[in-house]
Amino acid sequence: MDRQPDTARSQRPAMAVPGWFLAVVVMAIALRFVIEARAFLLPLATAVLLFTLLAAVIDRIAGLRVAGFPVPRWLAHIAGIAVILLGLTAVAAILSGQADALNAAIPRYVELLQQLFAAGVAHLDVDIAAQLERALTQIDITRTATGLVGSAGSMLTGIGLVVLYVAFMLGERGVAKGKLKRIFPDSDHALDVGGLILDIATSVRRYVWIKTVVSVMTGTLAYAVLKPLGVDFAETWALLIFLFNYIPNIGSILGTILPAIVALVQFDTITPFLVVVIVVGALQFLIGNVVEPLMMGRSLRLSSFAIILSLIFWGAVWGVMGMFLSVPIMVVVMIVCAQVPAWRWVSILLSSDGSLPGEAPEAV
Repeated sequence: MDRQPDTARSQRPAMAVPGWFLAVVVMAIALRFVIEARAFLLPLATAVLLFTLLAAVIDRIAGLRVAGFPVPRWLAHIAGIAVILLGLTAVAAILSGQADALNAAIPRYVELLQQLFAAGVAHLDVDIAAQLERALTQIDITRTATGLVGSAGSMLTGIGLVVLYVAFMLGERGVAKGKLKRIFPDSDHALDVGGLILDIATSVRRYVWIKTVVSVMTGTLAYAVLKPLGVDFAETWALLIFLFNYIPNIGSILGTILPAIVALVQFDTITPFLVVVIVVGALQFLIGNVVEPLMMGRSLRLSSFAIILSLIFWGAVWGVMGMFLSVPIMVVVMIVCAQVPAWRWVSILLSSDGSLPGEAPEAV
């Protein structure tokens, strides 16, 4: 019997799978994993961000000189941990101390806001006013606002797990280089991987540090405006402005609108509302568009459009915390893609001027 056809068939090369198809499949699996593993990944990503901030604080303290002597590393660790714990304690104290009062005041604010709305639409066309009133009645503002306050309280319950992660990361920090050498026995390869990790850590650490300093500045100045005006819950609004400042673009808008609405419904005159809108809005604009770029320099030349896309994507996947983490994740993606020749186009698209991290900006 002639077996030649079977031999020819066995020698026929298998059909190659297109690279784009594999990329689509891998991205789909990764997206599904990110969504399904949210309960595990979100505390871990938050812990990495907090650890990055803690490492930046420790390095800053270790770089100081007291009476001509450098600060010992162990003392810098203790001081850095104390600063972070003090900040978390202050956040927890403000949220726990004013959450009940804010929940109790929300129905009163909603009622006053509805009265102002009714007075405003009274001057409009009858049909338009009726449509606006029906739309307002379909929105349960009280439930939404109470849910936001409740979610802030539930966020505090996850702090224990985040702190546990950070503690173990801090303990592993000193042996990371030794592990890297064991994973990559080839010294050149280990140097390349170590350099990539160092670039990522330095860029993210610099971003988190500068963003934290700017956020503290913004929240403090906003509190100095809100407290003398007598705006209710000035401490809570200052804390929210501090937190919102981590959310690119949208955060500064929310940080101005929310206390302005409270001032509008709290006082009988419109003057406090105008002061909050003008002064707090001007502070947000100046700090966000003058002070922060001066401090950032050209270390993070990110595309504004890419920032918005990242903000929307991670907000849809991980909620509010995803918005906070959107830019650090984007920085990591940009640096990693810049080191892989096949993916450098992604880094170029994410940059604001087409230059890769560490390169001089392209001349226009």
